[in-house]
Amino acid sequence: MHDACGRCGLPFAREPGFYLGSIYVNYGVTVIVTGGLYALLVLACGLSPEAALAVCLAVAVVLPIVFFRHARSFLLALDTTVNRHQSGWEAGATAESADTPGPQDLASLQADDASAGCLMGVAVALILLFGIGMAAVAVFFATATAPPGAGSPADGIDLR
Repeated sequence: MHDACGRCGLPFAREPGFYLGSIYVNYGVTVIVTGGLYALLVLACGLSPEAALAVCLAVAVVLPIVFFRHARSFLLALDTTVNRHQSGWEAGATAESADTPGPQDLASLQADDASAGCLMGVAVALILLFGIGMAAVAVFFATATAPPGAGSPADGIDLR
């Protein structure tokens, strides 16, 4: 990995553990891609669930390796966007001004915190909607593939 961006000079070196967050980005992309691929292979292509699962397993092994650098870049871009006043690479920033923030710096940091909070809220909402959607699909397929007369109350069969 390069030390800094060749175009704007943004340093890529961060505190230890910063890029650990890219694991979550990579995991999220892998889950969404393999879940969507499984649904596509089973529903649109008519592949058996076992064959689709084998394909998705191969994708789940290869995709995180291929997407690793992109996940790190995405995390760095997200951090730079949300914490634009904290990066210390802006033109005119000195070591002294970075150590002693003034009132204007504190106001910009509060704005950054508000942006980060809103972004986190959107991310949590999207994660919840994805989970609810996956649960709805699972319930739909579980009820649609149940054999007739399996003892459901809708068939008029007493389960006791």
